[in-house]
Amino acid sequence: MQSLRENLLFYINHFYLVDYMLIVFIFFLFICILLLCFFLKHRPITALVIIAFDIIVCFFLYIYSYKFVDLEVRNRKTHIIQELKIQSSNSLVVDFDISNTAKTNFKICKITAKIYKNSDKSNLVFYYKNQLIPYRKKSIEIKNLKKNTTQTQRITFENFNDENHTIKLDSKCF
Repeated sequence: MQSLRENLLFYINHFYLVDYMLIVFIFFLFICILLLCFFLKHRPITALVIIAFDIIVCFFLYIYSYKFVDLEVRNRKTHIIQELKIQSSNSLVVDFDISNTAKTNFKICKITAKIYKNSDKSNLVFYYKNQLIPYRKKSIEIKNLKKNTTQTQRITFENFNDENHTIKLDSKCF
């Protein structure tokens, strides 16, 4: 619950105007289709199908529109340089580059390193669980990333003993 609250506050504090406009547009579209269903009250099955379709379409419209806006307005690239296992302290050090390829400077970037367990496909439930849910993650924030620049950063995971893993980076910049 705390993680959800932190992510929500991070987005609310750093969204651009275009992000808020996207949310208002999708909410307006949702309400307009609900009003259409109100006029179809004499056909309840049709209205319920349209409401279900409206929820699904608005959900996917928001997800793909946000990805499009993020790609066009806040374009950046992350690249893992190396991952180093330090035996003396049981730590995993991940060095990575983050590049601002957008047309504007970023005030803040939050980079999250997620570690996923590699498993065999003999048990499909555990395989997909390990592919979708990270078992360790850690975030750092970078302030004032200028356009057309690259910074090298480091994330360290303490008490790390697993040898069979995959690391993925996720970044959110505003």
